[in-house]
Amino acid sequence: MKDDREMAPDNKLVIYVVVSTFYKKISGKQLYNAKEVLLRELGIEGNQLKIIECLGSLELPYLINTVCKKYSPNGVVALGCIIEGETTHFEVLSNAIFDKLIQISIDHDTPITSAILTVKNEQQAIERSDGGPKDRAIEAAKSLVSLIKLKREL
Repeated sequence: MKDDREMAPDNKLVIYVVVSTFYKKISGKQLYNAKEVLLRELGIEGNQLKIIECLGSLELPYLINTVCKKYSPNGVVALGCIIEGETTHFEVLSNAIFDKLIQISIDHDTPITSAILTVKNEQQAIERSDGGPKDRAIEAAKSLVSLIKLKREL
């Protein structure tokens, strides 16, 4: 038996976007671009798109896990930016976050896509959040749309 989320029409979809605002200039663009894609390609209304903001990227897995447990969303997009510094903190943080997001997705049977940028400098982050061909928020939103549609077909 399929669960109700898989059988619900698009007007019943609930999508969460959880965004780290540590680099506000970057995350603001990411959020705008992801919202545009999700609203347009899923045919949903603004009230079906829930936005949660947090200060840093390390908090994203915790919040997304909580959202999945409490609300059983149809999908989640994680947004944020981690810029490499002079220590190994960048690698440790990035690996931990991505590993946890994959595990949360599997544990809750919820599609989760990520546009958490892991870049060497701010210029790379700008290029990956400017609405152009390298924009990872657009890519993550499109990927989530695809996963939601595929899940319904399975």
